[in-house]
Amino acid sequence: MRGSYHNIKAFFTGLFLTSVLFISNSCRQESFSPSQADSFIKFYSLFNKDEGLDVKTLDGRGYVLAGTTYSGTNSNIILIITDKYGRETSTPKQFGGDYEDRAHSLIVLSDGGFAILGTTTVESEEESLVTNMYLVRTDHMGNELWTGNYGGINTNESGFGLAETTDGGFILIGSTENHTGVKNIYLVKTDPEGEELWTRTHTGLNDDVGLSIAERYSDEGVPKGYIFTGYTKSYSFQPGQSNSNIFIAETNQDGRIVNANTYGGNGEDFGRSLISHPEGGIVVLGTTSDPSSNEKNIFLGRIDGNISNPLWTRSLGGSDNHIAACVKITPEDYYIITGTLELTPDNHVIFLMKTDPGGNIVFTNTFGGSGKQRAQAVDIAEDGGYIITGYNKSGNNSMITLIKTNADGEL
Repeated sequence: MRGSYHNIKAFFTGLFLTSVLFISNSCRQESFSPSQADSFIKFYSLFNKDEGLDVKTLDGRGYVLAGTTYSGTNSNIILIITDKYGRETSTPKQFGGDYEDRAHSLIVLSDGGFAILGTTTVESEEESLVTNMYLVRTDHMGNELWTGNYGGINTNESGFGLAETTDGGFILIGSTENHTGVKNIYLVKTDPEGEELWTRTHTGLNDDVGLSIAERYSDEGVPKGYIFTGYTKSYSFQPGQSNSNIFIAETNQDGRIVNANTYGGNGEDFGRSLISHPEGGIVVLGTTSDPSSNEKNIFLGRIDGNISNPLWTRSLGGSDNHIAACVKITPEDYYIITGTLELTPDNHVIFLMKTDPGGNIVFTNTFGGSGKQRAQAVDIAEDGGYIITGYNKSGNNSMITLIKTNADGEL
C-alpha cells in the first residue's frame, strides 16, 4: 500500500543549521509572505538527542511546544514559544534538575499560562536514582511559577497525560512500579497550586499504564470524574483478546474506577490519545498489531456515553506499520491524526491523516526523507491548517521538528 501515499516531503538532509534554535538569527528583521505562514518546517536545538513531544496553537500568537533537550547524559524539559511563522518569540525555557527530565504532555491553561507533565529523575533514600511524575506550571511567557514532584521516594513513577480540571487544579495520569517491577496505572489529583489532593494506583498482575486523560461530565454539565486510556496487560474484557489491550476506564471524582473496557485483539495494542467530543462522549486513538503479520495499524474509535458500546471503530493504515500518536477534532467534526509510518526498519516518516465524521479517510500525507522522523502531537492552527511536532533522527542525534501545513495537509 506504500504507493497510495503522496506528497512525501524530503526534508531530512542533516544540514539544519539555518533553522537551529540556539544559533538562529531570530533578532534579524525578516519579511514573510502570507504563504510562508500557511506552511513551513522548522528545526530546533543543537542537533543533540532532542525531541518535540507536544504542541498547541496559541490564539492570536502562534504556537507553543514542549520537548526534551539533552546535554551529555542529562536532559531537561524545554518550552518553545513561536509566532505564526515558527520563529521563537522569546528565549526557550528549560526545566529540570541534575539528571534526566523528560516532557510528555503540554496544555494551555484558562489564564493563558502553560502546564507541562513529564518525568524527573531524583535521588532515593538509598541514594540510588528513581523517577517521579513532574509537573511544571508557567505563566504565558513560559516563566516558571512552580513545579511539583509526585510519587514514592523509592519507586519509579512516570507522567504521561494531564488535564486542567473545573476547579482549576490538575488531573495527572501515568504509571508507578511496584516492588516487583510491574507497572500500575497511577492517578494524581492536585489543587491549582500543584498540591497533591489524592493519588490512586490501579493494580494488576502485569503492566498497566495510563497515557491520556480527560474530565467527564453529567448531562447537566456537572463534573463527575475522569476518563482515560492507555494499555493493560492484566485485563481482557472481550473474547479473543490477549497480550496488551487498549484500556478505557471511567472513574468517579475520587479516581476510583466505576467502568472499564478493553479494545483490540491478540497483539500488542495500546490507546495513546483521548479527547472529549463536543457532542458528548469521547474519541480514542491507538495502535493495534497483528502478531501473524507483525503489521501495526491505527485504531480510531468514537465512543458515546457507554464505553462498552462504541458508535464505531476503524482500523486505518496499510501494509506498512502505522504508529498513532495524537488525534484532534476540527470544527466540522472531522478527525486529524498524526503519527509515524515505518517504511523500513531504518526509514520512518511522519504521517498526517484526515478522516470524515465517520472515520473514513479523506487524505493521508507524509513528510520525511532518509533516516527516522517521528510525530508526537498535532493541533489545529487558527487558519484551518495543522501544526505537528516530533523529531528527526540521524544516527544517535535528533532535532525537534515543527511542521505547519495548510488545510489540505500539504506544505
